[in-house]
Amino acid sequence: MFTAEDAKNYRQDDLDQRIEDAVRGSSGNSASIRIYCDDAYWRNIESELERRGFKNIQVPDIILKGDVYFEWDE
Repeated sequence: MFTAEDAKNYRQDDLDQRIEDAVRGSSGNSASIRIYCDDAYWRNIESELERRGFKNIQVPDIILKGDVYFEWDE
């Protein structure tokens, strides 16, 4: 049975996977992820990244999509 809790965790896992992919694909201590206006976390992506310990987060105005830049300590 797929519950509301499963749905909540799925969205979170999706964001975590996108962050991980961006970090693994980077060559330094910064990366960016593409956020779409229909992503569940697009309105609070900055706080989600801060909560995970990232810094120097730059969130553009997202109308349909935008690339969110972030950094971490080496």
